[in-house]
Amino acid sequence: MQRLFLGISAAILLFFSTSLQAQDTDNNVVVENKIQTFRFQTAAKGERVEIAEEYDVTFRCNDVRTEIPFSEMYDSTTTIDDVTIYVNGSKAKQIRPRYEYYSVESIFYSDARICYFSLPLEKRNSTSRVVLRRTHQDPQYFTSVYFTEPYLTEKKTVRFIIPIWMNAELVEYNFKGFDIRKAESIENNERIITYTLNNIPKPVRESRAPGSSYIRPHILVRCQEARPSNKQFVYFKTLQDQYKWYISLVRQVQDDQELLKKKATELTAGLSSDMEKVKAIFYWVQQHIRYIAFEDGIAGFRPAPAGDVLRKQYGDCKGMANLTRGLLKAIGLDARVCWLGTNHIAYDYSTPSMAVDNHMICAWIYKGKKYFLDATETNIGLNEYAERIQGRQVLIENGDSYLLETIPATTPEQNVQREMAKLHFANTLDLKGDVQLSFKGESRSDLLNSIERTKKDNMQKSLISYLSKSNQDYAIENLQPAIFNTPDTLLNIKYQLHFRNAITAFDKELYAELDFRKEMNDFRVDAAKRQHDILLPYKEHIITEIELDIPAGYRVKTVPDDLKSQHTNADVSISYQQKPGKLIYRKEIRIKETWLRKADFEKWNTFINGLAGKYREQIVFEKN
Repeated sequence: MQRLFLGISAAILLFFSTSLQAQDTDNNVVVENKIQTFRFQTAAKGERVEIAEEYDVTFRCNDVRTEIPFSEMYDSTTTIDDVTIYVNGSKAKQIRPRYEYYSVESIFYSDARICYFSLPLEKRNSTSRVVLRRTHQDPQYFTSVYFTEPYLTEKKTVRFIIPIWMNAELVEYNFKGFDIRKAESIENNERIITYTLNNIPKPVRESRAPGSSYIRPHILVRCQEARPSNKQFVYFKTLQDQYKWYISLVRQVQDDQELLKKKATELTAGLSSDMEKVKAIFYWVQQHIRYIAFEDGIAGFRPAPAGDVLRKQYGDCKGMANLTRGLLKAIGLDARVCWLGTNHIAYDYSTPSMAVDNHMICAWIYKGKKYFLDATETNIGLNEYAERIQGRQVLIENGDSYLLETIPATTPEQNVQREMAKLHFANTLDLKGDVQLSFKGESRSDLLNSIERTKKDNMQKSLISYLSKSNQDYAIENLQPAIFNTPDTLLNIKYQLHFRNAITAFDKELYAELDFRKEMNDFRVDAAKRQHDILLPYKEHIITEIELDIPAGYRVKTVPDDLKSQHTNADVSISYQQKPGKLIYRKEIRIKETWLRKADFEKWNTFINGLAGKYREQIVFEKN
């Protein structure tokens, strides 16, 4: 759950200048045919239900000989039982698959493993084939089957064989626009559901696209219950079943209550109100516990003991949530752990499944209100919520039952970014003056997260580079160190500006563009190439006010017209006001909806073109 945003204006410019192009389609290699079967069956003398998977996939080279990387993931709940490789119809015994743990940056420990090898395609029109058998040993971990392959797939068959004693629901997602046909039959007391696919394109990776569950055709497999012979296995038939399993894992954790009490008392010493105490604990966990992902079978769902996280000073979202809960409970406050899926996931708890959630946080219940505490979100205040969890269903610990609620959706005003400047002419080409910026909510969080990744002795330099957009003419002087205080306070930054060559002089006239930052100026989408919707980082409220002293001996000849423009995702207004001896420029941008849909790309580009055109218009001063 890493975050590396530069503040929305910088992030948008970087994103749209580098990442909006769809990947080129390379069809030198295609999947000629793949047949994949999932069979539910009993194992271990009837003591469990497992899913036997087998697939037979043939790759074809259309043009130039090549080698392709072949890999298959598995973990502690799955086994790869056999891999057979054929090249040009003959068994390729010289190719030996390798089996290793799979390492991912930011994942501290994972039980993910990978089977991989290089598969040759020796000449044009040659084929290579892989037959693989794998066993999924626990149905509740068997959650989804995606239909796309890394290459264009000419034909694919996916078959589920489900005995009548197995209650498994197949929920279909994102079939629209794909050639997918479904057939069902019952044979020998087994349901056979077959999906036949033709000409399925390979997935296109695009920056800031919605998660795969929103866009790729797939099946969500809901294993609910099994009754083979005289046995009964209950998986996630209802949300209560899912919660029962989750809370059982939490209850297995043995926390060091004495250690938690001592730390909580230390952190809240001298504080009287519960609100102050919660802030002290929450912000301490944010700032002092390093987030590191941890994924390992059941430990991917069971929190680490709070005392371990406290002593080691690192943990994943579950460990950090459990520590926050433990510290709050140690001083008598009503704190609960919560499960939720971020906006990367298309599902909610109406379809109970382990695929529904990917995150754990803490809730504090106070005077009938629930405050959701996500300690993985550094530099964001209490009762402020990151975009990725806003509006998401949240499953709240509540004894043997549960509470199901929704994280509040905030407005752009949570994330205000304000710039106030008072400038004057230093000469006919330069501007000087005082600038003050303030950041709140996610705008504050992303600025701090960006500069805090640099070494401490480079933080000032990094901040200046950020504020000046690395423009050498935008010289920042006497930068007052930002006082970070706590995450729920405004981050204020002040400096003196010497903006060289900000003015263009021609004959008896001076030409000025007052807006240095020009947020969203290049925020256009290549609608012809972009295939997916766009998720913007977060809602934003940008306010810029610049007061400029009119230079002696000059008067304002022309100012641009005001602008008021609206789009489904954003509003913008720009105005100019003349006062005696002064000209005041005001801009306000509100990004009010973060999901920019492909159907709106053309209207969005028109909206941006209007804003960019306004940015190019200049104020003209002429000599009296």
